[in-house]
Amino acid sequence: MIELSSVVSANPDLLATETDGELIMMDMEQGRYFSLNRISAEIWRELERPRKVTDLCRSLGERYDASAAEIERDVLDLLGQMEDQKLIRIHG
Repeated sequence: MIELSSVVSANPDLLATETDGELIMMDMEQGRYFSLNRISAEIWRELERPRKVTDLCRSLGERYDASAAEIERDVLDLLGQMEDQKLIRIHG
């Protein structure tokens, strides 16, 4: 389970390309593809290197007009979905 103290990173094994503001990713091993909207794609790109979830939320809070609690909730929800689909990795 991902928490604010978790360190996560994007799964480097996925092929990814941007088109029309969306990020399209392909998991060649599983034969599945995923599409992320603009904000989800921005979050995924920020995870190119392992990053603490609290740092990610702080960074997003500087760019978006939303409360810290709302950003944390939405980021944790999105990262949980990404974890379920093996789009990200949890470190430690």
